[in-house]
Amino acid sequence: MTPQLVYWTLALVNLGVICALGLHGARLARRGEIRRHRRMMTIATLLVLAFLVSYVLKLGILGREDRSDWTLFDHAVLWTHELFVLQMVIAGSVAGWQGLRLRTTRRVTLDPEDPEPEASVLRRHRIAGRWALVGAVVGLLLAIPVLVGMYGRALG
Repeated sequence: MTPQLVYWTLALVNLGVICALGLHGARLARRGEIRRHRRMMTIATLLVLAFLVSYVLKLGILGREDRSDWTLFDHAVLWTHELFVLQMVIAGSVAGWQGLRLRTTRRVTLDPEDPEPEASVLRRHRIAGRWALVGAVVGLLLAIPVLVGMYGRALG
């Protein structure tokens, strides 16, 4: 197994953990467990950031993959995967920004003295969070055939 295959296998596991944390965090939010929701989303965000840093290091150390023998379909699946991951990053950033605006409201602090959250901020947070989850899950599902194809080409 090549170092690049090891890297991409670990990246797939990382994305799976990000999805699991995001889905669990969404369930926690629906149950009103906002502190635990915030913790899950913070960990997921840190894992995304860790991947981005590791990818830059991987490019410097291992370089890019040779895709000269990839079919147009292989490329299309990869590009679609990358678009959904980009959706996850952008929507997750919007959700995180809106979440920061909610941190001093009674929904988060549980203090009745604190103000109610603005409905528009709460709505944008929820919508962006859902789009981030969709991007993460679809990105994960598309990463599987990309990695399987990489293994097939390496072994075949």
